[in-house]
Amino acid sequence: MRLLDSKISLLILCIVVSTTNLFAQYRRPEVGYELISPDRPISKISYFTMVMDGSDEVKQEISQDTELRRIAEQVYRRLEQSGDDPRDIAKSLLLTETESVMIGDRMTHLLRGSRQLRALLERDVIGSGCYYTHTGLSSDEEILRAALSQDIDALNQIIRVYGAGDKPRYNIDSISWQQGGKTHRMLLRESKDLLLQIGRQSKLYYTLPLYAAELFLDLNDRDEPSVYEPLGEGENQRAYRLIPTTEWSKYEYSALLVLGFGPDNYRFPLNPGGKIRLRTAAEKFKSGAAPFIIVSGGKVYPYKTQSVEAYGMKKYLVKECGIPSDRIIIEPHARHTTSNIRNTVRIMYRRGFPMDKPFIVSSSESHINAVMSPAFQERCEREMGLQPCKYVRRLGKNFAELLPLECSLQINITDPLDA
Repeated sequence: MRLLDSKISLLILCIVVSTTNLFAQYRRPEVGYELISPDRPISKISYFTMVMDGSDEVKQEISQDTELRRIAEQVYRRLEQSGDDPRDIAKSLLLTETESVMIGDRMTHLLRGSRQLRALLERDVIGSGCYYTHTGLSSDEEILRAALSQDIDALNQIIRVYGAGDKPRYNIDSISWQQGGKTHRMLLRESKDLLLQIGRQSKLYYTLPLYAAELFLDLNDRDEPSVYEPLGEGENQRAYRLIPTTEWSKYEYSALLVLGFGPDNYRFPLNPGGKIRLRTAAEKFKSGAAPFIIVSGGKVYPYKTQSVEAYGMKKYLVKECGIPSDRIIIEPHARHTTSNIRNTVRIMYRRGFPMDKPFIVSSSESHINAVMSPAFQERCEREMGLQPCKYVRRLGKNFAELLPLECSLQINITDPLDA
């Protein structure tokens, strides 16, 4: 129920943000904010908890709180007393509704006397935008409570899907072994032994859930949220350097986004239909419509592929279409059309693209039909709890004009690989 309630809350808040002119009620994220440790998948899923774990001062304050320390002990005892069944082991690691409320109570109490915790709240909860839909709440205490609850729900979801083996939204995101089978049982038993060692001396309420979530993602080889990170120091470095000096007024659009088309085999990094999309977009880009071309597609198809579609798209644009590499930005994490757009808007906001300037989305005619349909907007709300953009108008068969919305920075706790 906790996950469902949180999802409904995010949906309601983002519908308000995306359908009315109430942005002033939300505290603006920081343009230029750099995620801490983006190469860790957990940073894209349960961000603030990871940030707190990097602060010795905050950890000391949490460990000295009697009630928070008692929750850490409760989780440890549950794990110790769990049996050998993978579901029992995973269930013991879940923070309960009662524990979540108590964590919120005690952490908001700590906030009142902690300069460091308040600094992290301002910088990494509000500044990051990862908790955007909570920043319209009435006080810092309520924002902190909501952010921590979001993180707890996110950690619980990872443990359910990649520990217990619960069904994810899409089958392609499932665990790597037969649920309850020999391999699954062996790995969870050995994970339990390891976690008991990790948690034996810890006084932090989140140690076991956080470590377990990272462990289960690792055991399933699920690094999709963090491939090629940090982007600004690798594939996107040269393009990012050009953004601050871009004369936006020279262009009708801020960027041209090319949607991916998942490869259908392991040998070739691009789908033939995807190559047509890239060539079509390249011609539009050469006309001078936008200063940057953004290619979006993660490690999705086929199942457990090691190819990142956006990287293959960039190579193709350079080699076959003659697009300068420093004008290409890769977005290598999206797993669906919904997050192709949302993740692109995240890059735009954090890198200082003008948010009042539209961008173009490019794909096949049928794909653009889908993007501009009411059904797609309903899907965005259902799966992500937000609208990543305003759908301005159709621009011929293969293009549409969209306006980015900053609520796209909000983490989606219901889909760990595509958060």
